[in-house]
Amino acid sequence: MKNFTYKGKIELRPEPINLVDNDLYLFQHEFQKEINDSSVSIEKNIYLLGKNVINFKKFKIYLKHTYMNKPPLKNIFKTILKYWKIRFRQIKKINSGVWVINNKSENYFHWMTEVLARVLSFQKLGNKQTILLPAHFENLEFVPRTLDLLNVKYETYSSENLVKVKELFLTNHTAPAGNYNSNIIKDLNIKLNNNTKSIDGKRLWVSRKYSNRRFLLNEKEIEPILREFEIQIVYPEQLDYSQQNMLFREAQFLGGIAGAALANMLYMEMNSTILEVRARNDDLNNCHYSLACALENNFYYMICDNDSDYNSIVNANELRKNLTKIFKR
Repeated sequence: MKNFTYKGKIELRPEPINLVDNDLYLFQHEFQKEINDSSVSIEKNIYLLGKNVINFKKFKIYLKHTYMNKPPLKNIFKTILKYWKIRFRQIKKINSGVWVINNKSENYFHWMTEVLARVLSFQKLGNKQTILLPAHFENLEFVPRTLDLLNVKYETYSSENLVKVKELFLTNHTAPAGNYNSNIIKDLNIKLNNNTKSIDGKRLWVSRKYSNRRFLLNEKEIEPILREFEIQIVYPEQLDYSQQNMLFREAQFLGGIAGAALANMLYMEMNSTILEVRARNDDLNNCHYSLACALENNFYYMICDNDSDYNSIVNANELRKNLTKIFKR
């Protein structure tokens, strides 16, 4: 049985505010996107194996519910092989639960935009069932924190054993990869912030200085420019999750290299301003642009050059020009 939760729609997205003709190809295929209905189906006597959902009676692995994109055959073979190795181990039994994750859900951006969207889809049913998660998810600080904000209970299980669920509420992906149902995203923004308003107006720049990849090679060069525009540089690794929540909740401007931290626009007021620093010729990764549009934010972008390790160099003069335009100096 399938229960429909959020109605699908055609998402119409405005152009980036500073779009130039030469960069139109980067975004134009995202200006209009069809989003299907969100739904929850109820499956009986289902087995969980790590991040896989299996129905042995039907010889079915629920790939569409556990992978955002179609997986290579080797991933399927690995799942079958793992089952074959552990099939005689003791099976944990659970009466009922909810499935909301996929193969990338440990990543912060995917958790915030995909998993939590599926959580809201399930909540539309008015049901109080428990979310089921592999045990290692509990070690990710943002997992229990965000589920607590949404008033959701969860239960963990070992990925090294089979788990039999008598009744599983199976949510579908609420949108294709890198896309969103704006109605869900707006509801998520309200619920994460407990329907409060922010009036602080901070300007934040997310740094990847302490990351081992995809950082700004010339961050030192642009620091004086950021200070000139009263933009605070933020190092998420140095803050606990509650501190991050409060900080981003107070922001009206968020800038930085394309990466998971830009998902924190979900904590900002709608109609805020986003500046994404993105790789040259990248017409595939538009998830931040799409998320900004879903939240009715003012979206700006900057093109940067990258080295072979995907680290970036930002043109300081271009950055100043964009910030001058954004803050109307």
